[in-house]
Amino acid sequence: MDKTVKKYPTWRKWFFGAGDTAATLSHTIISFFFLIYLTDVIGIRPALAGSVVLIGKIWDAVTDPLVGHISDNTRSRLGRRRFYLATFALPLGISFFFLWALPQGMSETGVFILASLAFMLHMTFVTLVMVPYQAILLEMVDDYDQRTSFTAYRMLFSILGGLLAVAIPDIIVGGYADKYKGFMLMAVIFAVIIAIAPLFPFFGTYEKQREVQRQKFPGFKTYLKPIFSNVPFRLSILIYFFTWSGIAMVEAMFMYFFTYWLRREDLFLIIVATLFILAAVFLPIWVRISEKLEKRTAYMIGILELAISLILVIFIKPDTPVWMIFALVVFLALGVSAAHVMPHTLIPDCIDYGTMVSGKRTEGVYYGLVTFFYKMGVAVVIWISGLVLDFTG
Repeated sequence: MDKTVKKYPTWRKWFFGAGDTAATLSHTIISFFFLIYLTDVIGIRPALAGSVVLIGKIWDAVTDPLVGHISDNTRSRLGRRRFYLATFALPLGISFFFLWALPQGMSETGVFILASLAFMLHMTFVTLVMVPYQAILLEMVDDYDQRTSFTAYRMLFSILGGLLAVAIPDIIVGGYADKYKGFMLMAVIFAVIIAIAPLFPFFGTYEKQREVQRQKFPGFKTYLKPIFSNVPFRLSILIYFFTWSGIAMVEAMFMYFFTYWLRREDLFLIIVATLFILAAVFLPIWVRISEKLEKRTAYMIGILELAISLILVIFIKPDTPVWMIFALVVFLALGVSAAHVMPHTLIPDCIDYGTMVSGKRTEGVYYGLVTFFYKMGVAVVIWISGLVLDFTG
């Protein structure tokens, strides 16, 4: 066994994984609650609410590769990536709070403009933190299987953070007759956590001293060409895009589904909690499968299982027995677990291939492009969801 594996103690994996909490909390709370906050609390039409998310996500997507390029060229005593974790952690938390502090009583047009600007601001800080965060794994870890291990720790925080991001806001907001005050309190609590989370990978990771620190990079457009000529990377982007766009639509519609179709709001929290907990429990299974077979095969098995699960959700009706719903949740959790870990483990190896061919270490732009296509997918599916809700009433 490669002895370099021993250079990665478990505490580093925990600290690296904890960094994902910032994006997970922000993404999950926004995915589950922001649309319904805009429609049911602030009082704007679903089509406009979906458009707020569309505008913010498109802006977010466009800035991702640009921030990746900037971080690739950053030179500081803290390194190319850790500098951003320390600098933008606090603005990230503050901007999250302002998403949920939209004034009541404004015109629909005024709320739309203000919400769009607040969303764009928050997404900018998410990008400034998360693109360097994702890229730092390649700076620190070279081993194929160790990357899967680091990613599994990250996805553990992602899944458990997702659970907290659904359960706690639901409990806080549900405890207030005035939902606006409930969302404000929720925003304060999670803004603090989101601001602290990036400091864990800042203190727990490091960047190797590579020749890249003295390397002069070409302009942004110049080195996009070799990146897009990386066929394995293009395929990994498609995998990431379709997997997470589908999950984003499910997240955005989940509360509407329980509130207006099943009319079982009492089941929402326990169903989501069960789903996230089981998904976390199933993570080691996918790590083991990827070691025994290969990452591509493990992904294909997992995504097939997830697809079947989501098709079965279509047949859930208000009179469906609760035990059948929970049985489906177990099946769904296995696929959700695979969707969390497997696409993330494929991308670093595809980037390594591109680095080997081009001779340039441009992990920042690579990860910027990954999140660009992912966020474009999320923007479109949530926008379409808002239009459908508006059209159907």
